[in-house]
Amino acid sequence: MYLKLPFGCTINNNQSAFLGAKQSSKLHQVGFTVLEVLVSLSILVLTLMVLYQSYSSSIFVLSSTTNLWNAMSHAQNELLKSERATVSTPVSVNQGEFDIDDPMSGFRWKKQVRDTTPLPGIMVRQINYELLWSEGKQEYTYDADIYVNPQ
Repeated sequence: MYLKLPFGCTINNNQSAFLGAKQSSKLHQVGFTVLEVLVSLSILVLTLMVLYQSYSSSIFVLSSTTNLWNAMSHAQNELLKSERATVSTPVSVNQGEFDIDDPMSGFRWKKQVRDTTPLPGIMVRQINYELLWSEGKQEYTYDADIYVNPQ
């Protein structure tokens, strides 16, 4: 038996069985194999892991920067109070923690006031303000100094 195909081609019965097998195998290959799906899922998981790591790192950097900025602002404000005071701050060492409802909650502070003579005959009062805080297992500090007239 011969089949008449377009373009003037003819094939016999044996050839059609062979072509039919090829055509049915082509029709059977319509989806993705399990291996292709597993490879694509692996790539997706690796990409998501990288994105998550990047996101968590940026959150940590943002938190650290915010804490440092708060420490710097608070220390500078405290030192400005001492600089603008009409009565000189007495020589002392004070330290403490901020209350829970305070914006600086979680920070500890230490203020040290001492007299020093940088040059013979010149007496100045050094005021050191230090802030300490923890981020995870790491301890951070920020300290600033100001020198005022002891009178």
